[in-house]
Amino acid sequence: MQEKIISKILYVSGTVTMLAGLQFIAPTLFLQASGMQVGDVTGLFFARHWGLMAFVVGALIIYAVKQVQARRAILLAAAVEKLGLVFMLAINWTEPALQGLHIAAFFDGSCVLLYSIYLLGKAPASSAQT
Repeated sequence: MQEKIISKILYVSGTVTMLAGLQFIAPTLFLQASGMQVGDVTGLFFARHWGLMAFVVGALIIYAVKQVQARRAILLAAAVEKLGLVFMLAINWTEPALQGLHIAAFFDGSCVLLYSIYLLGKAPASSAQT
């Protein structure tokens, strides 16, 4: 995958991933916009935490555009996180409370696919023979 293409993919996917950070700032509003309801303190706490973690993962993905030496590790971590979300949503696909996350499942699944193509097609820099 060409550097120009992966850079664009990382900017877009990182920015979209960071948007979930809005859930940290306004968890109730964000959850309602996604068609979900969380009313107890524990649910709101975990919703905020998830929003913060998604923001951090998105920021790291954008950081990986310029920091090529860290890119593989960042994309591997982001792919594992995104694959985990896709898996959890897939096994709970018909759960009415999670219907608002179906778009996230498709987006994150696409990211996992694109990151995997990049990671599998790019030989690690440390594998050069001496």
